[in-house]
Amino acid sequence: MVEKESHSDVSSVIRIATTPSRQFLDLEKHPSSITKAEGEQSHGSERPVTLTETGDGRVATEYEVQHLLHVVDDIPFRTWIACLAGICERFVWYGATAPLQNYLQHAPGGEIPGALGLGQSTASNIVNALMISSYITPIPAAVVADSGLGRYRTMLWSAVIEAIGASVLFGTSLPGALRAGAGLPGMVVAIIFLSIGSGAFKTTVVPFIADQYEETEFRVKTLKSGEKVVTSRELTITYIYNAFYWAENIGGFVADSTPLLERYVGFWVAYLVPCCAMWLTVVPIFLGRTKFVKAPPTADVIPQAAAALWCGIKDGFNMDAAKPTPQLVQRNRVVPWTETFIEDIKTSLLTCRVLLLFPIHWLCFNQTFNNLISQAGQMITYGIPNDMMKITGAIAGIIVAPIIQKGLYPFLARHRIQFRPIARMTVGFGILSLAMGYTAIVQHLIYNTGPCYDYPLTCPAGHNNIPNQISVFLQIPIYFAGELAEVFCCTTGTEYAYNRAPKSMKTLVQAIWLGMAGIGSCLALALSPLAQDPRLVIMYSILAVLMGISTVLLWLIFGHLDKEGTTLL
Repeated sequence: MVEKESHSDVSSVIRIATTPSRQFLDLEKHPSSITKAEGEQSHGSERPVTLTETGDGRVATEYEVQHLLHVVDDIPFRTWIACLAGICERFVWYGATAPLQNYLQHAPGGEIPGALGLGQSTASNIVNALMISSYITPIPAAVVADSGLGRYRTMLWSAVIEAIGASVLFGTSLPGALRAGAGLPGMVVAIIFLSIGSGAFKTTVVPFIADQYEETEFRVKTLKSGEKVVTSRELTITYIYNAFYWAENIGGFVADSTPLLERYVGFWVAYLVPCCAMWLTVVPIFLGRTKFVKAPPTADVIPQAAAALWCGIKDGFNMDAAKPTPQLVQRNRVVPWTETFIEDIKTSLLTCRVLLLFPIHWLCFNQTFNNLISQAGQMITYGIPNDMMKITGAIAGIIVAPIIQKGLYPFLARHRIQFRPIARMTVGFGILSLAMGYTAIVQHLIYNTGPCYDYPLTCPAGHNNIPNQISVFLQIPIYFAGELAEVFCCTTGTEYAYNRAPKSMKTLVQAIWLGMAGIGSCLALALSPLAQDPRLVIMYSILAVLMGISTVLLWLIFGHLDKEGTTLL
């Protein structure tokens, strides 16, 4: 999974050549002796460029691209405003979903806070339904964004829809509303608005963030030390996404404090916080409307892609047969698309093939939103709300992500060890498989500890609410490993879906990437009969095995793509 290469694509700073060649030294001493005619063709430039040009910002020559240090470019302020909107929305999502399992599962008045008393299996199914809908919504949202409203307006209106959902959730969680029986109907309405708003928002905000950085060429830049370097778009996009997900962990850390409000004040206060935050999220989106780069929608991309796919399917799943020339020669049909458009579809399909194993990843990772919360409720929590334990995952992300970005990746780059996307995702899969195996062990320990053993919280010896006498801190490695896996899988998957997608299909490919999580939640519904005592050890063991198989398949089937390294920026 790691290979010796001449450079790496994952570090924020990459040294292409550690020892300058004699030719490069001669260039530094006698810059006027090498011209474009004698030396290098300019990279991506339509005009002749000589190596005697010294101004910052000019397009780098091929020679400079190969021999100078690659660095992250200066990032426009509007990019960070877009990131801020995305971080705020994730804060709202985590803040609203953190208390949800307890709100649905437990009845009021017990040791664990609750409101509707639906039981673990039903509550887990409702949470999974929310996850499914929020990750399937991106598909139609992508159609709207790419072919109709555009990414900016889709993002703005989806933020308003999500804010309405958060408001409904808050309003129906008030004590008076719960007594009047509005809790469950309100939850249904809130889930509809939250899933539509969140799903549409997250499928547009990720490519929208990258859209704000417009540079596509390698350009020469002089550092304060006087060293000439080359700015890299790919490194810059990687840096932006890593910074975005790191800050998202901070937002998740703060949002996961809502269970404290749930436990010591009430659910209505816990839901008031994300409600207010979502309405505030609309503000920077609206105020930045004149500053943002707004990629125009591409008319008819989705219908044309569907028609082209159908042509390819009819010809034996051969997309080359859908190109204009074969269609004209073999079927006497004139099609409205070009050969380049078909190549874009083929590239998108290859990218989506890589993402097909991610439903198993999300099936395992999403346990943190339901069953792991219930598992914590079966253990001694020392006064910590059981649904607050996943805050350890956010803390781990805040610590681990910078170590990987600033420590591991530069270390590999200095030693010329390539650690490209498929390898990173494979490592993440393996870590998550181990995490699920450890989760099964923890559940086994719970079942072997009194007073209630296989039926925690329900036996007469435990007075129907005393947990088994085992420490909840045994869960910390689960969340730590899950967050480490997310750094390698989620961040890399998002970057991969953006970089490997054609420009006209970036939102659609991003939606498919998010849709993998929805499929994972559908798989969770299939496992729901096992999501109850005393079958949870079996369920977690199955997840560990599935994740392990997916790890092996990911590398065996797609590992060769790391060597090809196709990137469409």
